[in-house]
Amino acid sequence: MLQRYRNPVLLALLAATLLALVWNEFGMRSVLVVDADSNYPLSTFDDRREANGKSVASLRREGHELVLDCMANAGYEYPYCEMAIQLKAPPAGLDLSGYDTVRLWVRYEGPQTQQQVRFYVRNFDPAYSRIADEMSLKTHEVVFDPARSATPLEFGMSKFSVASWWISERNLPIEHAGVDFSHVSAIEVGTGNNVPVGRHRISVERIEFSGKLISKASFRLFVLAAWMVGIFGFVMAAGLATRRQLRESKRSQLSLQRINLALRLRTQDYAQRAAIDPLTGVLNRQGLGDKLHQLSKEGDQHLFPLSLVFIDIDYFKRINDQHGHAVGDSVLKELATLTASQIQRDDLLARWGGEEFLLLCPLTRSHDARIIAERLRAAIAANRWPAGLRVTSSFGIAESMAGEDLSEGIRRADEAMYQAKRNGRDRVEVHMLPAAGKAEEMVV
Repeated sequence: MLQRYRNPVLLALLAATLLALVWNEFGMRSVLVVDADSNYPLSTFDDRREANGKSVASLRREGHELVLDCMANAGYEYPYCEMAIQLKAPPAGLDLSGYDTVRLWVRYEGPQTQQQVRFYVRNFDPAYSRIADEMSLKTHEVVFDPARSATPLEFGMSKFSVASWWISERNLPIEHAGVDFSHVSAIEVGTGNNVPVGRHRISVERIEFSGKLISKASFRLFVLAAWMVGIFGFVMAAGLATRRQLRESKRSQLSLQRINLALRLRTQDYAQRAAIDPLTGVLNRQGLGDKLHQLSKEGDQHLFPLSLVFIDIDYFKRINDQHGHAVGDSVLKELATLTASQIQRDDLLARWGGEEFLLLCPLTRSHDARIIAERLRAAIAANRWPAGLRVTSSFGIAESMAGEDLSEGIRRADEAMYQAKRNGRDRVEVHMLPAAGKAEEMVV
């Protein structure tokens, strides 16, 4: 039976594979369009937010174009005007990492025939960005002269570079210094370098990001995997046909069982590694999500009330800058070990990112979590740290009740932690929900 259908099936699979590869090569593209008809929020910026800045920017829709009018005035050393198109409000963002090409329909009018225009792509990452600080979004830029460029101007995403002025202001570690389009919150178009005094106008008809729905490499891996599945299915069918012979070989059965056992153990090991932060040995975000998912299956009565405790090492960047990343890593590992030794068995500790840790205390009210946090704060301050450092931490606490979106509880705990920073660090702040009939939240 298998021999009879093998050749026709093989030919059909080869034809399907060829058609799929041709489709992936010449089609299968995704396009993101931004123009005057899009519903994205718009805003303008100019150098009036700088010292002595006097330039004035205004933005309007004119037909099928977005028009930025800029009156560049003397005052700030580098006059500028910009229009901003918000794709998603931070901390949200669009993943543009799968796009490979940008096309711009942009015109410039001004005192000079040839004048540069800047195109920015801004990315949000909690490792270096803050929701309330738009300048903390990583700034990728391309500078071009519309008068010297074809319309539309087409270039690859690889032409973007992180703005040098943004890197110098942020002093980021090397792992965050490269381009990142995975969480883009806004794109911007503005005046370029050496803007002369006078009226400038930048008209944007259309902005396109395009790329493969599935990259060539990923699609080929998918095709390869499909062939492997097909081959595996054929082998399994052949195995069923010869099942009687396999049963006659006890040694083969035992060998197959040992192989399967080894594969299961290896799979379990890989799954466990994926859930653990490799530096500190505590849970990472994925591992924390898996644990919460398991607890939620047991019912809310095993989880709520749930207290969330953010732990952030004070002046951690200074530790890295003055003592090196090796000492910084030792501080992170020591803090994780110290914290894990001070909490209850059912509490969940995870590295949230950078120098931030998140402690989840099931069946714990916020006032009890505060006692735990104060104990941890005192233990951290009294601990003997590498290189003779004195290390302290700021704590933010929020209580999450059953039925509440957990991300809202995390936001409130994060807000309380930043309140602790603002109040002098090395302290504990609790975000209290408003009492009935009151509208404002409180951090105490």
